[in-house]
Amino acid sequence: MADVIDTAAGDTAGLDPPTPCRVLLLEDSGIDADLVREHLLMIDDHAFDVHRVETRQAFIEAVTGGGPFDLILSDFDLPDFDGMSALAIARDRLPRVPFIFVSGMLGEENAIEALKKGATDYVVKLRMERLQVVVRRALIEARDRNELTDKRAALAESEARLRFALEAGRLGSWELTLATNRLRVSSICAANLGLADPAEIPTYERLLEHVHPDDREHQKAMVRQAVGSGSPLDMEYRTIWPDGSVHWVQVRGRAVYDKDGTATGLAGVSLNITDRKKAEERQLLLLEELNHRVKNTLAMVQSIAKQTLRAAPSVEAFPDAFQSRLRALAQAHDLLTRRHWQGASLSEIAALTLEPHVHAGRVKVGGPPVNLTTGVAVSLHLAFHELATNAAKYGALSAENGRVDLDWEIVRPGQTLVRDGMSQIGSGQIGGRSDRGGALVLRWRESGGPPVVPPTRRGFGSRLIERGLAHELEGDVALAFETAGVRCRLVIPLSSRVSPQ
Repeated sequence: MADVIDTAAGDTAGLDPPTPCRVLLLEDSGIDADLVREHLLMIDDHAFDVHRVETRQAFIEAVTGGGPFDLILSDFDLPDFDGMSALAIARDRLPRVPFIFVSGMLGEENAIEALKKGATDYVVKLRMERLQVVVRRALIEARDRNELTDKRAALAESEARLRFALEAGRLGSWELTLATNRLRVSSICAANLGLADPAEIPTYERLLEHVHPDDREHQKAMVRQAVGSGSPLDMEYRTIWPDGSVHWVQVRGRAVYDKDGTATGLAGVSLNITDRKKAEERQLLLLEELNHRVKNTLAMVQSIAKQTLRAAPSVEAFPDAFQSRLRALAQAHDLLTRRHWQGASLSEIAALTLEPHVHAGRVKVGGPPVNLTTGVAVSLHLAFHELATNAAKYGALSAENGRVDLDWEIVRPGQTLVRDGMSQIGSGQIGGRSDRGGALVLRWRESGGPPVVPPTRRGFGSRLIERGLAHELEGDVALAFETAGVRCRLVIPLSSRVSPQ
């Protein structure tokens, strides 16, 4: 059996409306319930809404689904229930709600045991006037306690969000106490210095031991400036990890002041910016490399234009020849761009120039894998382009049965060159500038084309191969206009620019 007793505010004359308070009353006696109601009416700053229950089941249902309640009042002894069991249920389900016994049973032992179990207070019915004071105090304490709990929960949630944000941003937090130079750092902050345990840097002096010697004075000066002027601390410096590696850290923070305006400490965050610094170095290097390549490309275009114009039989023939060579240069740049300007293989360069003729079965290309740097790759592509263009116009590729063989080999010091009908270097062995570390030997041989008539003067292609290529690659070049077909041999010293795979 349960009933609801609605009560109005005791005093409406005040400026502030009474605070609503919903009460769960566990009491089997109607007379005692009315007595409790009368005493609650005497508390003039609250408006009580009392929900009365008499049985265990009704109490459990009220606690489970009938709330929220601001106060629980309970008799100590009930026919099918007892107050201590009700207290246990309430502390489990509603731990923040004050629980006050209003009992007809005397005895300090009962009161002490109830308080030990979590009761807020114990009021004897014979002294019911205490109920007003006890309820008022319990509600005020509960309000303050709940506000504090809510603030702590909000603070914990805020700190959790801050930790999540710091961890997501890989930011470490730190606090420096100026009076003692004590330093408190987070795990991420310690990791930014290559340390696994934050306790390894308990002081500012220990931190400085991990700062690069060349950056320590700058670091200390920035800290002094932030403390003295109140300006934000924002600096980057190098750190030395326990393994000896050098890393970069960015630190930001502000000074902390007491009520008198005296700086008491510094607090802020740190970030490992090593990857960013390396990226900046790579970007600067790429810009310098790009500037160098642009200059070289412009110089090459200027040289091609000048030499093409000099070798052109007429002004009308110049545009086609010049555009053809520019396309060859652009093709080489496209290939190197796809390779991120990390060079190319000799096979790629040969295929780039001769692919149309290879697919037609007119050209045979072969040789071991060889890596070329960007400059060598561009020079060889231009040389192959000139040889292929000459063969297509006047040589083997201009005839139906003409063929071109392009092959290469790696020749070690002291190894005899394969006889190809051309004049040998030295006594048939690698000599001159290519005798120390071996050489790459390339051979271009044409056959099946019209008889070759040696030119009366050297054109751009011949000068590019015989002079420019020899100078650029520091190698030896032999170009022969034999009646059976043009032959060319290049001997290029092996180095970091030309290396077998």
